[in-house]
Amino acid sequence: MKKIIYLFSVAIFLGASLHAQNAIPNGGFESWTSATYDYPPFYINSNLGAFFRTNSAFNVVKTTDAYHGNFAMQLTTNVGSDTNFAYIINASNTNGNSPCQWSGGIPYNQKPTGLRGYYKNNVVAGDTASIVVAFKSAGACVGMYMMKFYGAHNTYTPFTIPFLPALSGTPDSMIFAAISSDVFANIQKNGSMLQLDSLSFTGGVSQPVNFNGDFENWLSQTLYKPNNWYLETDDQGDGIFQTTDIHAGTYAMELKTFSGNRGNGSNKYLVAQGAGISTGYSANHCGGPNCQKGGNPFTNQVDTLAFYYKYVPSGNDTAEVSLNFKKNGVGIWSMGAPILASATYKYMEFAFNTGTPIDSVIVSFQSTSYRDSALSFIGSDLKIDDVHFKSQPLTGIKKYDANASITVFPNPSSGAFTISNVKTYDLVRVYNIYGQEINAAITKDGADAHVQIDTPGAYFIYINSSGKITSQKIIVL
Repeated sequence: MKKIIYLFSVAIFLGASLHAQNAIPNGGFESWTSATYDYPPFYINSNLGAFFRTNSAFNVVKTTDAYHGNFAMQLTTNVGSDTNFAYIINASNTNGNSPCQWSGGIPYNQKPTGLRGYYKNNVVAGDTASIVVAFKSAGACVGMYMMKFYGAHNTYTPFTIPFLPALSGTPDSMIFAAISSDVFANIQKNGSMLQLDSLSFTGGVSQPVNFNGDFENWLSQTLYKPNNWYLETDDQGDGIFQTTDIHAGTYAMELKTFSGNRGNGSNKYLVAQGAGISTGYSANHCGGPNCQKGGNPFTNQVDTLAFYYKYVPSGNDTAEVSLNFKKNGVGIWSMGAPILASATYKYMEFAFNTGTPIDSVIVSFQSTSYRDSALSFIGSDLKIDDVHFKSQPLTGIKKYDANASITVFPNPSSGAFTISNVKTYDLVRVYNIYGQEINAAITKDGADAHVQIDTPGAYFIYINSSGKITSQKIIVL
């Protein structure tokens, strides 16, 4: 589910079965898994993907089995929930199919004639490890070179990559990558290993600052992910943070919009990427309406999702909460609601009536709406805490003093409706049965709001009144 629609069921009735179910485990975000790893500075690496995406062991590691000095670097393809090849790369953006199309790197203004170093390897048959070096000047490629590693070498073996043909000009930056499997051919064999040490460029006066070719410099980082939640973000866990800025307890969840990629290959481009979490996960290579899998048992047709949040948007951005209800693995009904700005923790309710039996629910949050991708939204910051259904209250949650019951009348109508008890409203919207927003006339008169719809049919009025989310089905005759 990569696009949320405000889709409300045509048939709504009031039955509900309120059983004690653990539909949102760890809704208070008190339970986290953490792990600490070492990494060479100025490089991104695959350890984040191992932790956040595949739940596998860290596969870029510092080893004391060094050719020279104290440390060397070992890259190993391993398997968790998916195969996870190991890599380090100092590019800031790998858009494009060729390393010459990548951007970033580190400053370097020499014209080297080659790269030399020492390696051990144990590459599984049918796979290859590799080193890639690219040189650029004013964004244009002036040289790109690669060496592949096969078979097994149990002792350190010298290697040289001659830069032939020679660099066509003096570079201003250099990109270096080391990879444990042949990802360029989409081949990843579990156990393929490449170990490197004492790398240096030949033919130049000096080595690039921050190249760290002897792998003596390492930093440590501790990663955190919330138990019982999936991360709807990139493989690096960008935008996902454990925070002590809480409503209750010790921890809360923080989601922050970041700069991400959209598209494939040379068609990739930068967009604002909302950080997201969900109790379900998106299936790979899936384009249909039932792409979101997982979720937790839940049979309540009528209930209310409740939580506390703080939201500091960048520009006019909005965050989003959504619910996806399923029966026997098939999507039955889904709905979403915007989360508006609040500098302090605010209580929000999201009422629903599925109108048909369900057996599971997926709850999702996003720091930027799925429809929004403008770069101006980067930095939008959403904190959420104490997520629960009102039928399953969390201990210690203060009951919200909501407005009086909101009603819509007359229903059915010839097209004019009144919404009562809307003392202060942030948002009133109208949708058709296909989830498309209708441009209806909406006015306010004292404690009431008035809606005028001219085309006959079934519609849904969405009301955000002082943080309480309500939806009402209406019929225009």
